[in-house]
Amino acid sequence: MGITDILNGFGGLEKLKITSFPDSNYTNGSALESYVVMYNPTSYQYDYKLVWASEGQAGAPAAESAFRRNKSEGVSFEFLFDATAASPPGANVPGELSSKVTAPVTISAIEKIRTDKHVEGAISEFFRIAQKVQADTHQPNFLQINWGAFEFRGVLESATVAYKLFNSSGLPIRASLTANFKQSISRTEQAQNPATNSPDLTHYRYVEEGTTLPLMTYRIYNDPSLYLEVARVNNLKNFRKLKAGVRLALPPIDKKI
Repeated sequence: MGITDILNGFGGLEKLKITSFPDSNYTNGSALESYVVMYNPTSYQYDYKLVWASEGQAGAPAAESAFRRNKSEGVSFEFLFDATAASPPGANVPGELSSKVTAPVTISAIEKIRTDKHVEGAISEFFRIAQKVQADTHQPNFLQINWGAFEFRGVLESATVAYKLFNSSGLPIRASLTANFKQSISRTEQAQNPATNSPDLTHYRYVEEGTTLPLMTYRIYNDPSLYLEVARVNNLKNFRKLKAGVRLALPPIDKKI
């Protein structure tokens, strides 16, 4: 069971999707391609870092550490690719918590593997979207990862592929890919989301196109199930159809109640 099964209270298992963009603005209309994984990860790992500098006089026995900044966070996933049909991936049923980012072309690792009968093609497509340097920008694509209420924006920092099983022709039919992504967002978005973004403060957000209320509560409270309380505070009669541009209040919520 992936974490989306737990977060998505509406039913339906959404496949993790990686959407590529030409720059760090992640504008919906500029989306290039989307890549849908074959199997959802069973977990993911976040990497948080604080940068400290030692300050002290020369020759002193100890120094004081002074805070400098928060370093960009990262996230790691392990993806499984399998062409043996020993473990069917199941239907690609979209959940209701995803960000509605559309792209001209969606590449499904499931269909690619079913067509090729091996995993090399699906893995190559992943690297083409995530790693290949574009001729016009001279840099790899920026990536948005959506998985239920989870959303991450950044770039591929590193990846390791472990090939585990081969067919009679020597082609890989089972492999795992460990991918490490580094956060990268535009300065404009950073200015709109200051470090004081705390669930203990009342926040006001303007609804963006395609944003859902559970996704907004996940970003602020780290808990998508609080959407009903936010809907009540804002007197929303139909929280499933939020209009873009509407200003919502997200107040402090005592989760113990």
